[in-house]
Amino acid sequence: MQTPVPAEQSALTQSENRRLGLCATAGFFFAPGAWLLQVMVSETISAQACSAGSIPRVKPVFPNLDGWLYGTSIAAFVVAAICAALAVYGLVFLRRKQKQLKEQRPDAGSSEEPSLAEEEVSRKRFVALCSALIGCGFVVGLVFTVLAEVFFQSCSQWH
Repeated sequence: MQTPVPAEQSALTQSENRRLGLCATAGFFFAPGAWLLQVMVSETISAQACSAGSIPRVKPVFPNLDGWLYGTSIAAFVVAAICAALAVYGLVFLRRKQKQLKEQRPDAGSSEEPSLAEEEVSRKRFVALCSALIGCGFVVGLVFTVLAEVFFQSCSQWH
């Protein structure tokens, strides 16, 4: 088990740690959550509007079904894009912090062991990288989900 870095040696302030935690949470949980909610809502609305039990309807029950589906998709995309942007911001912030710490080291040219502060930033940068990749991946997933709604009719057999 690793020991926590003492506060006086920490490279990040408590405020920065909270902000980075929010950025990582946005990428890990909120962007996938937006995609999941969009899929659940659009599939539920489509299922209720396009079939009566097990009998498919020719025309949807809701007159503006496509508008509802596009609206939920756009809202989910905006939320996921903001969350992915927050995750990327956290990654960029930690990359700059890591460069700053390397430049501040008196023996920057040597291959000596990194300081505890550099190790802390390096670990958090890995978490931020994973968060940014997940957040951006779910934004791409939302794009493909929206494209499926654009190219297929709401009550077709393929929806």
